[in-house]
Amino acid sequence: MAGSGFLTRLAAFLFFIQAATVGLVYFLRLDGPISNIPAVRKKMEEVRAGFNIDAAWTKFSGDQRVWGYVDRHSISPGESFNLMLSTKPGQPDLVGLVQISRLAWKDGELRREFVWEGEKEPIVAQNISNTAAALGADWNVNYVVNDTGQWRPGIYAVDVTAADGHEEDFVATFIVRSTKRTGDVLAKLSTNTWQAYNRWGGHSLYNSALFDDRGAMVSFDRPTFAGIEDGEIYFVTWMEKFAAESGLEVSWIGDFDLHEDPGLMDGFKLFVSQGHDEYWTREMFDAVENRVFKQGKNTVFLGANTAYWQVRYLDVNNPPGGRSRGRQMASYKDREDPMLARFSDEKQGLPFVTQQFRWKNRRPETMLAGVAYQNYFNPSDNGPFFDYRVADADLPFFEGTGWKKGDTIRGIVGYEWDNRDPEGDGKRLWAAGASANALLSLDRLRVLFTGEPVDVDGKKGLAEAVYWESPAGAKVFSSGSIRWDWGLAKPGFANPAFQRFNRNLFAWMLK
Repeated sequence: MAGSGFLTRLAAFLFFIQAATVGLVYFLRLDGPISNIPAVRKKMEEVRAGFNIDAAWTKFSGDQRVWGYVDRHSISPGESFNLMLSTKPGQPDLVGLVQISRLAWKDGELRREFVWEGEKEPIVAQNISNTAAALGADWNVNYVVNDTGQWRPGIYAVDVTAADGHEEDFVATFIVRSTKRTGDVLAKLSTNTWQAYNRWGGHSLYNSALFDDRGAMVSFDRPTFAGIEDGEIYFVTWMEKFAAESGLEVSWIGDFDLHEDPGLMDGFKLFVSQGHDEYWTREMFDAVENRVFKQGKNTVFLGANTAYWQVRYLDVNNPPGGRSRGRQMASYKDREDPMLARFSDEKQGLPFVTQQFRWKNRRPETMLAGVAYQNYFNPSDNGPFFDYRVADADLPFFEGTGWKKGDTIRGIVGYEWDNRDPEGDGKRLWAAGASANALLSLDRLRVLFTGEPVDVDGKKGLAEAVYWESPAGAKVFSSGSIRWDWGLAKPGFANPAFQRFNRNLFAWMLK
């Protein structure tokens, strides 16, 4: 009986603790009694106001008045899409001229090729919710754009000019795909990376404007600072110029296009991954690996940090049985991906986890591009700047450049860079029995350029640009630097010899 009494008292004590805990949680929760205390209520309102106006409603330029996005990654000529626009809450409505144009080379420079103009309607402030970064802004549609049948494949920008003459460029960016599945060059913009770094709405895949944390999912249905404005514009400028002058047929796609239809690159002579092409799905990796190592088709990686993080797409508003538009992107990174719990053992789940491709040596990028990400430095307009040095000029695409071994190309290394063995242990991120992709023999890789950037911690790194041929016969070039684009068109860094090298390289790849 004594034991029974003890158990009764213990049960009563535990019930008291539970009841007290529940009561305390209720009292402390944000909409509980404590929220009626004036000082607490004031602080709560400050936090909420800070979220809605200051922290989440990110400006991409200092004088920005209009934000916008479209509801498609890309369209084919003849397809319609929706355009959403807004001013910032608390700011006056704006009446402006909304124009859509294609970026095209004309009269010796990159110009706007106007294709559409909207009726002048007021652009008003739309709401923002706590889920905007992850699920989307959910704004009302300002314009339904239908008449796209005559639009040429390319990169398109939405611009707004206010009644007072204030101009907003690149309010939104999208791609018009070619209806052809054959051609000379298929170039991919790194649209996943634009979204990964975008913290409009409250968070990115790197940080949060509200808490010391980051998101595990981001939405494409929100205003975005397009990477086309931050370096990739130099490649677009050069590519449009090269195409116009040489008569090349160039098609553009985004990341989701390749994910959704991996075979769309099969009919093109050359596939180009360029810029900060960091975020890939498993399907994208499969497609490029198949092109290089099975089909033997030429590929150029004009960037760095390529295929570093594996991600997956979702479409939370997709109707049952409908086609996914991939409007959300998930990346758990160093957190445990819940996907792993769906498998009976970890080995089965490894190919699907949103971690680094090199994680546990499962699929190192060195075996896809020949090089892989090593490190970075913090970029600024005032430097630092690091040069590439010619290591081997004995290849046809050096013809006419005047370059010889030891010559330098100013400032195009960084701010992230790659090399053949990022960890410097001789393994090149690959491990027998663990890596799903085959070993790419080191003796296949020919180093054309080297650089010595200093990383964020002050340690000297190694950047390498390589040329190689796959066992299937694909010709591959990897630039090893995000700033490779600078040498193509950025004022102060572009030079004729570098441009000649790239023209030669593309001509060689297109034979």
